[in-house]
Amino acid sequence: MGDIKAYKWKDKRLTPDRSEIAAEYNMIDMGEYELQHAYDHCKHMLYNTDRNNLGRMLVLDEISQQLEYCGAELALRWFKQQTDAQGNLLWTEDNLMINLRTWMASIPNYDESKVYRLQDFLDVPPEYKSISIKALKDACRDNLGYFNHSKLSLSFIFRLGIYFKPEELADIDRRTLSNTLQEKFDILKYQLGLKEDVKLKANPSGLTEAEFRDMIHLKKHKGFQKCKYSEMTTSQLETLRKKVLYAFEEEVLFQVETWKTLMKQIQEVAEYKHYNLR
Repeated sequence: MGDIKAYKWKDKRLTPDRSEIAAEYNMIDMGEYELQHAYDHCKHMLYNTDRNNLGRMLVLDEISQQLEYCGAELALRWFKQQTDAQGNLLWTEDNLMINLRTWMASIPNYDESKVYRLQDFLDVPPEYKSISIKALKDACRDNLGYFNHSKLSLSFIFRLGIYFKPEELADIDRRTLSNTLQEKFDILKYQLGLKEDVKLKANPSGLTEAEFRDMIHLKKHKGFQKCKYSEMTTSQLETLRKKVLYAFEEEVLFQVETWKTLMKQIQEVAEYKHYNLR
């Protein structure tokens, strides 16, 4: 148990004119009802099943699925590029499905509840070895569905920052006759239809200009929150799988730990004050 007198709970309170302002409370001073309300809010932020305000734990599950599906679509495209010694294409969606079914039928004591992966089927590049056979079959049938990018806000993409490759810097210089980074950002915002007050930042570990453009175009896709995996460009899929989704996962993991820590602190205070939380 930590120093329970130092535990804080941040909430909002109403002013006399009925507007909301941020407020901070000492947990030790909170009553049973207030602690229960705070505890329920933590659970809501972690486990809520409402698709419009998904709990952080369920967002992690969705990210895992998105990583799998991006990989499955990329693996399918890799298969469709493979050729024999004469340059003939080896795979189509149809014959890949047939081979997958034949292979699965040949497995002794095949268990439908077990997750079989590409590394069990063929020698594939390392980045595709962990893709499940089920996900690849779904990709072959264009049955991966839609990529939900509603959780990937523009502000999150902006926070990742941009790394300009030397050739990208040279290209911008030729187009803008500019030598300042801010002017490069202004041109980029103009070309992508972003608001002038958007704050972009340079980050050597961020997205390249091409990757940044890919993500903005994805956010502006028709239907806004829906884009089929099969409709995404290969570069969009690769950027999501190699950079953006992992960065998003790290952010959500941090949020999960924050809410779990608050729950633990509330439990400690409730135990100290002999309150029973539900």
